[in-house]
Amino acid sequence: MRGDSVIEEEKRAVARHVAEMIPDVEVLGLGSGTTVAKFVEELVNLGKRPKVVVTSSQIERVAKAHGLTVVELEDEVEITVDGADEVDPKGNLTKGGGGALLREKVLANSSKRYIIIADHTKLVDRLGTKTPIPVEIVPYGFKVTISALERMFGVKPKLRKLMDRPFVTDNGNFIVDLPIRVERPSEVETSIKVMNGVVDVGIFTGMADEIYVAKGNKVLRYK
Repeated sequence: MRGDSVIEEEKRAVARHVAEMIPDVEVLGLGSGTTVAKFVEELVNLGKRPKVVVTSSQIERVAKAHGLTVVELEDEVEITVDGADEVDPKGNLTKGGGGALLREKVLANSSKRYIIIADHTKLVDRLGTKTPIPVEIVPYGFKVTISALERMFGVKPKLRKLMDRPFVTDNGNFIVDLPIRVERPSEVETSIKVMNGVVDVGIFTGMADEIYVAKGNKVLRYK
């Protein structure tokens, strides 16, 4: 339990650091996950109340609970703050543990400044080390898509489930978790995305402009 409390303290520390650091903007992009939820709390504690574009129903609930106005993504966003499941030495990311990878990637590509916040456990030598690679697929013919992924990588992809039923994303799609370790992120990202039935993949290659990681009581800029 002590380890869990340290991680929670690190999440809080990096969330507070970035909330204090970023300038006031009219519209702020928000990714998903527990660290982003803490970032919302810290932002409001500082008296900052921008309108927000969200990527998941989870963060939408958090934002509204703290009195923030949620708006649609209609134009380029000045800053987006997001979390990550894994961060490799070059700043590539694994995302999609919460199932919001498609919206997170759309928002990231629509942001002038894409900031990642994480605790130290998210650092890995290679993507896929601690978590499988999430792949969002359309429900139609999903078994065919899963079989194609299995043939391509020689592993057993796992359809993500919730209460013994397929997990459904906010976009109405399924998630397949692919147990591979990624040596060439950009190549793997491209090879998966071009497959029939695939909507997107939770590999974010070279997208983060800044990455802040909490280690103990310190917050370091990783990129």
